[in-house]
Amino acid sequence: TLWLFTLRDIPALIIPQTTFGITIALSGNITTNIPQHYLWIIKRIPLVAFWNWINVLLFSISNQRLPDSLLEDTLNKPWRPLPSHRISPAQARRLLLVVIPLALLAAAFLGGLPEPLLLMVMTWMYNDLGGADESPVIRNLLNALGIACYSSASAIVASGHDRQNLKSDTQLWLLVVAGIVFTTLQIMDLADMAGDASRGRNTLPLLYGKDTTRSTIIFFVLGWSIICPLMWGVGVVGKAVCVVAGCWLSLRTHLRRGIAEDKVNFKIWSVWTMVLYLLPLMKRLGL
Repeated sequence: TLWLFTLRDIPALIIPQTTFGITIALSGNITTNIPQHYLWIIKRIPLVAFWNWINVLLFSISNQRLPDSLLEDTLNKPWRPLPSHRISPAQARRLLLVVIPLALLAAAFLGGLPEPLLLMVMTWMYNDLGGADESPVIRNLLNALGIACYSSASAIVASGHDRQNLKSDTQLWLLVVAGIVFTTLQIMDLADMAGDASRGRNTLPLLYGKDTTRSTIIFFVLGWSIICPLMWGVGVVGKAVCVVAGCWLSLRTHLRRGIAEDKVNFKIWSVWTMVLYLLPLMKRLGL
């Protein structure tokens, strides 16, 4: 049941953010003031993944237990724990009371303690206050700030030091990552239009149409695929990998349409973000 709460977010959030944190740590003095040995960093992968998973679980339970979310999931994701009757809303609420202190304890021992507190505030705004339903701008902004918290904590847990260990370029990179999410995450909404419409959620494709949404995705994906390699000053290989990944995602977004294809496009979006996350390591390796 716990696995099903977070199943969709494993490829979309947990794996990419774990990749981000480990990449920052492996990039050595490019991104951190006190570099660690690469074998020590590799051993931190399960810890970084657990930090992300427990906080994603907190958000997922909080989101999926609400009546509007249950209605949406009945249409879009009937395999989730509540619409499949594996757990009741009351049981989900009690489970949340256990997961919240566990997430805080994990941060206290592993690092990145302020981030779960910020995530809880944004979870409350996103779910209980209807921030995700209000407008596509607020929805993407809350998602972008949330991803930035996951990214920051992942880097801290992976490197084994506090946030002062992250160099100024890394801090700027966190802001860029938030910008990437803010301008492209509407790709997630293309496959969920039926469920979003059922709950009155104002998403970009529902307000302005699928073609306009696809155009914004393609524009920003191609833009970030050029800007990010230039920011890190990587070589020809690094630039080529990012541009190819961006073109692949853009072409699929334009040509491959429909619910099934849009779900695949969202997964490819996650792959594209991970390619960008590798840029600091590419710089260290001279690629």
